[in-house]
Amino acid sequence: MKFLPFIFLFILVSISAFADVDSLQKVLNGKLSNRGIYDQKKVQYIEKIRGDLYQSYSSLQKRYENYDRLFNAYKSYIHDSAYVYCKKLNESARLLNDQKKIHISKIKMGFVLISAGMFKEGLDTLKLVDVSKLEDRSKYEYLFLQARSHFDLADYDKISDYYGKYNLIGLNYCDSIIKWAKPHSYEYLSALGLKSIRQQEYLKASNVYEQILHLKQSYQDSAVNLSCLSFTYFELKKTQLGLENLIKAAIIDNTHSTKEGVALTNLANYLYQQGDIKTAFNYINYAIDDANFYGARHREAQISNIMPIIQSEKVNGIEKQKNLLTIYASTITLLVVIVFVFAFITLKQLKKLRIADRLIIEKNADLNFANDSLKIVNSELDKSNKSLSRINTKLDEANLIKDEYIGYFFNIHSSYIEKIDKLKRSIEKNIKSGDYNEISLILKKLNTDLERENLSHSFDKVFLNLFPNFVSDFNALFIEDYQIELPAEHLLNTELRIFALIRLGIDENETIAKILNYSVNTIYTYKTKVKNRSFVPNDEFEDKIMQIRAVKELLE
Repeated sequence: MKFLPFIFLFILVSISAFADVDSLQKVLNGKLSNRGIYDQKKVQYIEKIRGDLYQSYSSLQKRYENYDRLFNAYKSYIHDSAYVYCKKLNESARLLNDQKKIHISKIKMGFVLISAGMFKEGLDTLKLVDVSKLEDRSKYEYLFLQARSHFDLADYDKISDYYGKYNLIGLNYCDSIIKWAKPHSYEYLSALGLKSIRQQEYLKASNVYEQILHLKQSYQDSAVNLSCLSFTYFELKKTQLGLENLIKAAIIDNTHSTKEGVALTNLANYLYQQGDIKTAFNYINYAIDDANFYGARHREAQISNIMPIIQSEKVNGIEKQKNLLTIYASTITLLVVIVFVFAFITLKQLKKLRIADRLIIEKNADLNFANDSLKIVNSELDKSNKSLSRINTKLDEANLIKDEYIGYFFNIHSSYIEKIDKLKRSIEKNIKSGDYNEISLILKKLNTDLERENLSHSFDKVFLNLFPNFVSDFNALFIEDYQIELPAEHLLNTELRIFALIRLGIDENETIAKILNYSVNTIYTYKTKVKNRSFVPNDEFEDKIMQIRAVKELLE
């Protein structure tokens, strides 16, 4: 994918053709609507690299190069895969016995760990890098990553003592780049821009980032630099320019399936502050999907702090619309009453006049028209109320599922952290005592299959707590011969678990396959087999599954 560092130039030129924020936002909305297409292109590109890897696997040098390509494809797309291929890259570098490649792979591993919020592990890895073994570009990547990680760590800790300590370390690394790099080079300007932002010299920073965007760079760097430029414009009260550049960054992220970016989150937060709750709600949902897909824990936590606020404003907006409709209905009713009163007075007066018959007919026609209008209005109000009820039901169900699975997520992770901590202490103890046989026994006791089975069992319990009637409702879609009967000790089997994930909104075969540790073909086969046994048409089967309701929500 060597052409990618220059693609952003074409994108920026295309984006510049749009003169205002509304046009840019239309482009972004189009990119978000087609994000599945861009993700598919990303997957196809990765599969091509994998094919190249297998074809030239016997060549250690080619193997190293293809692992490096896979890492670059995954580093802002899926954290777990980037980590796996970074380890393979490291192994290949060691087999080549190339010190330069070994230290470059350590820098890449540091990037993966820090991008996932694992600051300690990332910084510990970077400590192992021998800068003297690096070429200029790798040396810049090392120093800039050190600066970025210490700034991120300062922002994450927030306590003034630690903030000042880590912020100073980051500034020192920026100074190292500035002293070493050529003036006006990309490396020099990027360090100078970052340092200016951290020192709150926003006018200087904006001038630097304007220069950077005229230099050749990768699409990831262009999105980051546009976000930084946007931040400086906002701080300088140049809101229009700030918003334009932030949208451009989000467009680039979504065009290239960058799941680790923050532009869309920042854009949602800005629109929320400006009162555009509907758009902010849509964007923050896309952002949380990207964070979950990538697997960055600190990004998920950051978005999770914003999302409930926007969601509550969304619900409040719906309630306001409902109240407004009630006021309109009351006003119309009052007007009708007034019309009736005046009609009655008019009729009494018309009786005294010779043209009473003609005027009475006209007034009756007017009254009939008013009644017809009222029926239409009442019909529309009924439709609006039913629509609001459905929306409220969906929101209640979404909140119920979210609350249950957030608790489940943290309980599971807490449990695994405790197990890892216990294992770590045990191994450290045996290392100190030199009892390596005991370490081997401890490792043999690790049973990932059992852990995966326990994870599935926990998922089943949480899901059936939300949908206790799921199995019976599922069986209702089949004749008796094809209904599923589970042993007493089983909660869900594989078929039920696949459609339980679909009920939760996870409907892509690739995602379901990753969660259940099956191949995509296996998931497709299971789904097809189940649908073929049902008396419900295949294209309507998943809609029927989505209609299964949470019992807790139904208890009114």
